[in-house]
Amino acid sequence: MSLKIAYLRGRPDGHPIHNAYAQAIGATFHFIDEAKRYHDQALPAWQRYYRWWVNAWRFPWEAYDGLLIEGPHIWPPLMGKLKRKPVWSLIDEQTLYFLYDGYYKPSTRKALLYALRHYTGFLVIGEMLASLAKQLLGAACPPVYVGFNGVEEKRLERLAAVQPQLEQPMIVLVAHGEEGWRVHYKGLDLFVETIWRLQRELPTVQGLIVGRWKESVQTALLSRYPGVQVAFLGPVSAIEAVFAQAGLYFHPARGEAWGIAVQEAMAAGLPALVSEWTGAQEVVRQVWPEGIIPLSAEKAAEKILSYFALPLSQKKALSEKGRTLILSSYTRTHAVERFKRIFAEATAPFL
Repeated sequence: MSLKIAYLRGRPDGHPIHNAYAQAIGATFHFIDEAKRYHDQALPAWQRYYRWWVNAWRFPWEAYDGLLIEGPHIWPPLMGKLKRKPVWSLIDEQTLYFLYDGYYKPSTRKALLYALRHYTGFLVIGEMLASLAKQLLGAACPPVYVGFNGVEEKRLERLAAVQPQLEQPMIVLVAHGEEGWRVHYKGLDLFVETIWRLQRELPTVQGLIVGRWKESVQTALLSRYPGVQVAFLGPVSAIEAVFAQAGLYFHPARGEAWGIAVQEAMAAGLPALVSEWTGAQEVVRQVWPEGIIPLSAEKAAEKILSYFALPLSQKKALSEKGRTLILSSYTRTHAVERFKRIFAEATAPFL
């Protein structure tokens, strides 16, 4: 016997890997705001709340045994309680960290924490989010099941062929966001400041940022650190070509739930340096425990200097160990199989 599950995703679509998880458990796809659209629109608060109410009441609850929600939205678990239907949240984004970090205003924080307590369970990506959920909710925390993300196999084939320039002081960050809170979330400011600090001791260092960011964001960051040797490359279709030029991958995120780009860099043979608030740190730790650093440009610069001072043989050892780990254990197939197992555990009491 299996449950009939609805998967409610965000707009314009769910994340590709989340969609793959939902497909693997045989879920039926819906948008989170199918009855009255709000998720990708800037609306006054009262309109947003009204549309939550409309979506909550118009959703075809009777057609399903339970719901899987992409992210921790507020209305599904509350309506789920009323309808006596289990509602699980697939959490692979910034909400838990922003609650921990005090990012939200008090009313938003209170509403989110209240809603989180009413989910049937959490399917989180990575141990970092599991720890945050338990810390934030304490004894009221619903059951937590931990998965991980993986790199799609065809992409891995291309990445595995890359030969990075491990002696070259060129450092890459892959981060998309346009503007606003994602600048803080992705740690763009920390990346630029770190390169700026490195130039004092390593004048030939260069930073490359791959991803879509508004011109105003780029100008603000580069003007804050005059003369910094950082280039914004914009979206890149063949990331392998960028990785092939570099000697290190650096991901200084503030609450990045996972960070598949970290795994992709490792698959391309680039040793990865990440912040302690990047979920994929658990992968980096298996290769290079020293590659996990605090949210400090000064500490990051020190670690990068020590990395480039290593003998080439040690850099190659880190490169190959990381690549082997990703190719053997962190593929999309492995991630999907893990999700199927934890979802089976989460739903077992309802069969």
